Parts: sequence; structure tokens; C-alpha cells
Amino acid sequence: MMKIVSWVVGILLAVPVLYMGLIYGASEFAGEVVTLDRPDAKGEVGQVRIWIVEQEGSAWVEHGNAESFWINHLAESAEVVLSRNGESVSYVGTPDSASHDLYHQLRLEKYGWGDQLIASLTGGNADCDGLPVRLSLMSND
Repeated sequence: MMKIVSWVVGILLAVPVLYMGLIYGASEFAGEVVTLDRPDAKGEVGQVRIWIVEQEGSAWVEHGNAESFWINHLAESAEVVLSRNGESVSYVGTPDSASHDLYHQLRLEKYGWGDQLIASLTGGNADCDGLPVRLSLMSND
């Protein structure tokens, strides 16, 4: 009986670890990952590794929904700093809900298997409440 309990407990502990490992592996190894400097409500800046997509001179990231502090904070300070290829670049960030489907299409094209795996593990794009943020290079003027 103790052996069965040990197996059940082991499986219950392994499933969430495997789930998180699959998401982490897909997000880190499916393609380019950039680091977003993301402010929080305490005034601190944390760093988050995310995917970035681009089309015809525009770029988008998605890390949060319409209630996310950092996205709402863009109304006060639109600067978004990303570290890409070892270089920090400043952008003007604009929440862009109209680009939700385009963002996911571009993400699938760029990240392929990783995007498909994450979508299948998290409920897919139809259930996504993420809000893409359009990025425009910040001018040095």
C-alpha cells in the first residue's frame, strides 16, 4: 500500500514540474528571446524573458493583459526597454488590442513548434486574454 501511495505522490509532483518544464523549454528554445524591463506597482523594474515578432517595420510583444500594471503604466511613461542580442534598446510602447490575431499569426510563423506546444498546453489562442504592445523605436531627439 505504501508503495502505491509513493507512486501516486511522485506522479502528482512530477506532472506540474513536467508541465512547467515543457513551457519553459518551448519558450526558451523555439527561437529568439528578448528581455523586457517591466516596471511594477512598487516602482521596481523586473526583467522578463519574452518573444518578439515583427512585420514591415513594426514589432510587438505580449506579456500581460489589459489589467497588467506595466501595460497600464504605458499611459504615463510609454518607454519600453528591451535587451536584444546583448544591447538595450528603447521603444515607445502602445497597447494594441487590434493586433491580437496578427500577433499570434506572426508568433506561430516565427516560433513554430514552441508556439504550438505552448498554445496546446495553455488553452490556445482563442482563450488568450493577452494584450499585444506595439513597439516603435524611440527617437534620440
